[in-house]
Amino acid sequence: MSRMELEITENNDNPLLNRQEVQIVIKHESDATPNRNQVIKNLSEKLKAKKELIIIDHLKNKYGKTETQGYAKIYTNKDSLNLIETKPSIARHTDAGDKPKKEKKVEETPKEEPKKETKEDVKEEVVEEETKEAEKGETNEKD
Repeated sequence: MSRMELEITENNDNPLLNRQEVQIVIKHESDATPNRNQVIKNLSEKLKAKKELIIIDHLKNKYGKTETQGYAKIYTNKDSLNLIETKPSIARHTDAGDKPKKEKKVEETPKEEPKKETKEDVKEEVVEEETKEAEKGETNEKD
């Protein structure tokens, strides 16, 4: 498990939207940028909130730095979360469960290999096209 320190730099209570808005700084020395699941888990432990009520708005880090800044919203109830947050944002957090992603199984249908044309085949097609055009030309001249 990766080692990361989560620090809350700003904590605002927003009673109109039934949520707590938090600015965070995550220090991850010698580790990759933590994913949403790890941040949600740490925030829920630190703020004693339910994981399903936490929405990570954004996590941004600067190139080469081992520090990530982010913005999270912790709702007081599920109804407020569903009423305020957009569907894609909610979906992003419900899909971010601990279960591994299922790989799409692609059924391979045997494809017919395209016939490789030889120079003789190409020449025959050209000759056939020229004869058809010539026949059309002859019929047009007679009219």
